[in-house]
Amino acid sequence: MHTIRSINTPFWLLLIGLFLILVSKSLLTEGMFVDGVTYASVSRNMAEGQGAFWNPHYTQTLYPEFRQHPPLALGMEALAFMAFGDHWWVEKVYSVLMFLLSGLFIALIWKRTTNNLRWAWLPLLLWLAMPLVTWSATNNLLENTMSVFVLLSVYLIILGYQRNHKIWLFLSAVTLLLAFLSKGFTGLFPLVFPILYCAFDQKRKWIQGPIDSLLLLVSIAVFAGIMFLVSPGSFAYLKDYIRLQVIGGGLHEATTSSRFYIVFALLQQLVIPCVLALVLVICKTKSKVNRKIFEFPPDKAWFYSFLILGLFGVLPIMVSVKQRDFYMSAALPFFALAFGHITLSMIEILMNNETPKLHIGMTLGACAILLVGIVLNVARIGTYGRDEALLKEIKKSLVEIPENEVVGISTEDFSQWSWHAYFMRYGKVSLDDKQSHGYNFSYHP
Repeated sequence: MHTIRSINTPFWLLLIGLFLILVSKSLLTEGMFVDGVTYASVSRNMAEGQGAFWNPHYTQTLYPEFRQHPPLALGMEALAFMAFGDHWWVEKVYSVLMFLLSGLFIALIWKRTTNNLRWAWLPLLLWLAMPLVTWSATNNLLENTMSVFVLLSVYLIILGYQRNHKIWLFLSAVTLLLAFLSKGFTGLFPLVFPILYCAFDQKRKWIQGPIDSLLLLVSIAVFAGIMFLVSPGSFAYLKDYIRLQVIGGGLHEATTSSRFYIVFALLQQLVIPCVLALVLVICKTKSKVNRKIFEFPPDKAWFYSFLILGLFGVLPIMVSVKQRDFYMSAALPFFALAFGHITLSMIEILMNNETPKLHIGMTLGACAILLVGIVLNVARIGTYGRDEALLKEIKKSLVEIPENEVVGISTEDFSQWSWHAYFMRYGKVSLDDKQSHGYNFSYHP
């Protein structure tokens, strides 16, 4: 008979192999989503003394005072540049590190809610099955850092209830403030988690949930007040951020024609996890084995808690006409945890009934997938994952352009945001369309 450890080994190998395959085009290659290049540029500038934590700097001509987002994720990435130097791969390392930390906290939450860490591959695999997850992992989004603090806050809340001590709730408030300082208000949705926890925990009075959520909110406000007193520049910065990005951008800068865009985007991310969960639930319903495992506690209680929490992380985005699918990145782990809880009992039955021959086949298959993932990534070293032609043209131009120079471009090209990002990231060069300059750039493939 196989041990629990050996039963799970093929799935952990499969998880690593699938991740490497899914990110093989972008992990060890140059080129990145424009937002990620922008944040890397701001962070590198901060690391080199161009701008400060509460006064980040992008380029001389575009956001010389970068107030578009809270600065914590940028400051943390600046530490990575200070540690490793100015190399194109630093932002990739930082981005993947945030992804791995999110995975760690998913596993720790799973352990707290199932008492079994070895089966944590299940929610992680469901999380990995969402296309946005692996795309974000290598594109240096601020949501990557925010997700770490969001997951940590939920973990601390669970820990506090299980240990019956309020100190964990206050620590959770600190991490929620850090989530806000990473990307803004989209990181505060775990404020509702105490309500959900107490509503579905039959050992607790439901009124405790709203009281603890209010306590969380008040604690965040107190910690923010302390921050404003200790660092006066923080208040002015966040006031500008709310005015420019939340009010100005969120209410008037439309990126979609429908407020339901984020809902359809969520459904696209959940196709594979939903199909898998549905199949396993149907199999469990028709099974005559261990029917009591599927009673309300523990499967359904955690399923509903995490499912509703995930929806609270997505649906409020509909308030804004400025929507992008990656805005909901921090909510996706909770859908993975929800589907993991509702399918765990069936997975356990299937795995406990596997034969030695099937186990060997699964292990060999997982090793093969892992090997393919490694080969694909090694083969792509030194290549481009995106924007190859543009990057080559910019690199060729930068050979003759000194650092900190301002390069002229046409008015029509000024809104080519990737040009600004790559010129600053690779050459510390700004672009301008309002006056003549000694150097000019034009690119029209």
